Amino acid sequence: MSSLLKSLCCALLLVCNTADAEPTVLTFATYASERPSEEFKKMEPIRLHLEQVLAKQGMPATIRMRIFPTYEDAVDAVVSGDTDFARLGPANYVIARKQNPGIQLLAMESHHGGKFFDGVILVATHSPIKTLADLRGKHFAFGEANSTTGRYLAQEALMQAGINGRDLADYEFVGRHDKVAFAVSAGNYDAGAANETTLEKYGSSKGLRKLAAYPSPTHAWVGRAGLEARVVQQLQRALLEIKSPALKYIGRDGFMPAQDTDYDGLRNSMRKIKTFGD
Repeated sequence: MSSLLKSLCCALLLVCNTADAEPTVLTFATYASERPSEEFKKMEPIRLHLEQVLAKQGMPATIRMRIFPTYEDAVDAVVSGDTDFARLGPANYVIARKQNPGIQLLAMESHHGGKFFDGVILVATHSPIKTLADLRGKHFAFGEANSTTGRYLAQEALMQAGINGRDLADYEFVGRHDKVAFAVSAGNYDAGAANETTLEKYGSSKGLRKLAAYPSPTHAWVGRAGLEARVVQQLQRALLEIKSPALKYIGRDGFMPAQDTDYDGLRNSMRKIKTFGD
């Protein structure tokens, strides 16, 4: 048999094996930063596109998505290995990695070609509050207790402006970013912390404006500890190759290679705010 014929036979065998291969079943976890129905609308196009990219790479996969109601539930699923890979907010990646160092960082999201996006402190459009210092004695709404932009970096920004928890009239953790926007819009709080996407989505309709902004590293996509190396490599490759309109739903333009050290600045911020409530 000629070498050319042998090569053709091998190629045909590879195509047949790929076509007949049972799809790899992977569970993907995320959490609701908005209403679960809105989160599904954002993530479903990405899930479908990721399946298509993996198939083109020769690893047919069925990806089953789980949307957890809280940050803590998603972190627990990743730490325990109850999900194969996940999209985690920056602080939740730091928390999960501390609890289980075996968690594997696949990639981080690209925001206009960079690794950072803005968190915001928002107020009502016609609020007399002009600076962070004006928040002294005011009522403040944070998001989830483990939210990067809705809690950790917002509290650091307040502390840098000389405002600690005791300097506020009161503060509460109200949950998702959209709940923060709705609560401030309704006049239940003088100000609140969220991400820039929330302000872009609800600012005009809910009568909100940006008081201050602070940079945050982008979301981390991670694999569970012990996830097969072949699957990790294929997921990394697929994520880094995705350039899809589907990403507009999360306000991103792609993915970038990531290292754990990309989140060291955030780790430092999380340590600093431990005295916020003192």
